[in-house]
Amino acid sequence: MGGAYISSVDDSTGALWNPAGIASLQQGNFIYDLSQGAFSVGYPIHQNVGTFGFSLLDLKGDDRFLFDHPNNPIGTFERGRNQAILSYARSLNANWMIGGNIGYRRAPYLGSRWKQNYDLGLIVKISPNLILGASGFDIAGVKIPDRNGHVLETYDTQFALGASWTPLKHLQLNSMLDATARKFKAGAETGAHGVAFRLGSAVDFRRPEKPLNWSLGLSINRWGKLIHYAYLAQPSLEYKHILSVGATFGPLPKTKTDQSTPNPNQSVLNSNQSISNPDEPTSNTHQSSARPALREKTRQPVTVNAATDTSSTVKIANVYGVELELVLAMVRVESNFQPNAISKSGAVGLTQLMSFTGRELGLKVPNYRNPRKPSQNAQTDERFNPRKNLEAGVRYLSRMIKRYDGNLALAIAAYNAGPGRVKKDVPLMRQTERHVSKVFNHYYRYKSNPTVKDAALHRLDATLNKSLP
Repeated sequence: MGGAYISSVDDSTGALWNPAGIASLQQGNFIYDLSQGAFSVGYPIHQNVGTFGFSLLDLKGDDRFLFDHPNNPIGTFERGRNQAILSYARSLNANWMIGGNIGYRRAPYLGSRWKQNYDLGLIVKISPNLILGASGFDIAGVKIPDRNGHVLETYDTQFALGASWTPLKHLQLNSMLDATARKFKAGAETGAHGVAFRLGSAVDFRRPEKPLNWSLGLSINRWGKLIHYAYLAQPSLEYKHILSVGATFGPLPKTKTDQSTPNPNQSVLNSNQSISNPDEPTSNTHQSSARPALREKTRQPVTVNAATDTSSTVKIANVYGVELELVLAMVRVESNFQPNAISKSGAVGLTQLMSFTGRELGLKVPNYRNPRKPSQNAQTDERFNPRKNLEAGVRYLSRMIKRYDGNLALAIAAYNAGPGRVKKDVPLMRQTERHVSKVFNHYYRYKSNPTVKDAALHRLDATLNKSLP
């Protein structure tokens, strides 16, 4: 849909559009295309190893694999435009991903030989809202002969550029320019809660008289199961309806020191549930992109004056060596300083702690049958005690800062998405990228404007003082 896979990827089939894309997979993933006969699987091994993928293409129903019998559901690789591809990709740092394919392909003729092909891909994250991609396929060119050496089909090198832009929370715009075929594609995607609607169109500059091709799509990604449907209004295609199914599998990849939380598959909070304050202006989300990997190697105690030397928040920040501005920014984004805030996922309090995280940090939290409906009694569930909640949240954030060697961007991302999802860069997850950007916006705002910082500190201290016996 609109060339989205040139600059971003949602599943293992991304290797067929840009092999670099599968570096963003957080779990194993497989997709089977029921309409065209294609199968793709991808699995991330480790942050220092990368992601491997494998794809088989053109397994059509009238094209049997292994033996030619109507009851055999898999294609033969005898009469189709078949390919078998091995893919590999990895993240170089917070903004760069590279990948490549190596495989064999054949032409749709009896007696066609198999010939090797190579593909390369690159994805660059320019900002939290803009991602660019480039891919080159058949980079050495491919000539497929028959058994007698006659060339049946030739595949020239193809080069394409793509961009994905997210101007609004639930809207993504995608574009792709195929420099070789001289085609331009554009598309839009909107959705939430695992359901997405897509619209795309394509222009062929070599044949401007041709009618505009367009497509509609619907995707459902819930509970680890995937269903993709598309209708293609393209006169040159024999098939108009595309349907594929898939699923995720396996644990999330772990980093070398992934021992900070007992369940890395769950996040400390759900960033969609951050509570906004209509009375405070929102900073430009691009402000933090210039400093995505801020490091604080050494931390000095928070400087206080006579007005703040008794501040409970300052004391907690000093105990765990976290900057006061970062503590205030975290609480501002997590709960808007609301001690009784409860997200739809069951995260609670000033620092939005999940029940398992609260228990791991030493708080008394019941084993709820439904964690989304916790008891708001601070004696029963200590996450509702503002002072204990803040101390636990700051302690956890301090742990993440140490875990990622002072890299605040990674520490904030791990606080939001769970350390199991954070390797050497902020994961390409829209919610987490936005969350990190919001925290940095307020962090720099508090550092540059003492008046705003003092007002936030006074507000948080007042909340903590109310919790004293």
